[in-house]
Amino acid sequence: METATTEIRKNASEVIIVKPTVFNDIDLVDCRVWSVDPTGEKRPTKKGLCLRPAVWPEVLAAVQGLLPCGELPDGRPAGDGDDFGPGDEGENIFGDE
Repeated sequence: METATTEIRKNASEVIIVKPTVFNDIDLVDCRVWSVDPTGEKRPTKKGLCLRPAVWPEVLAAVQGLLPCGELPDGRPAGDGDDFGPGDEGENIFGDE
């Protein structure tokens, strides 16, 4: 199964990797900090969240509410196609229907 993975640079020695995963036959979305050693090898840390996809819209809404002036870091307004409203589950990243 091909899955979407996003990597975000946190600082010089860490990245945040967001990817779908499955644990005990439960679909989850893992958002985890990975450390990067000088050779470029990545290792997962304990820092992160791994939640059912249905929980993420509430988490994202809470984070967006904390952003100054309701803006994303690149200046776009929060909620400009980047949030999930009630009844909008977003793209199915697990590849199953």
